[in-house]
Amino acid sequence: MMLDFCMENGGELGMAPYPKNWISSGLPPIPEVVGYGHIIQKESLPDGRSNIILEGIGTAEIVSLDSTEPFYIAQMVRREHERNKNVTDGLKEKIEELLVLTKRILLAEGAEEDLILKMNQILVHPYPVDFIASLIYFDFKTKQTILETTHLETKADLLKTVLLGLNLSE
Repeated sequence: MMLDFCMENGGELGMAPYPKNWISSGLPPIPEVVGYGHIIQKESLPDGRSNIILEGIGTAEIVSLDSTEPFYIAQMVRREHERNKNVTDGLKEKIEELLVLTKRILLAEGAEEDLILKMNQILVHPYPVDFIASLIYFDFKTKQTILETTHLETKADLLKTVLLGLNLSE
């Protein structure tokens, strides 16, 4: 039902985390800033569920909720994030350091060598910090702060603190 609605209305879908330990009737609360993307593939399953591939586009601030039944329908304003394009040498070095720290974490978690080699493509990704943050497991509040931050260098500094802490704990 929700996917059909999205497909009929441009194929965009917002993604918000489900609150841990949510116990209540009705829909859970959602943060003011959510990630969103475009559904690029939908596979219907025999039991009525679907598998989708969602290409992330960015983040958006929820302006209003038009409906909450049977799912949230929101009016959003896209947030412009600084892209990994024409950045300073210092910021390039920070992103390279984030990449090294991420590879160490993924190797410690048993990631396959193919994935580690593909990680070098992050250096040309338009949103490398968001991409890395989506790969690594750490607390929700910090992830949400990184998601909401639009300045790339500030975002990189926040993630570096997280990754250094994760590397030290190994």
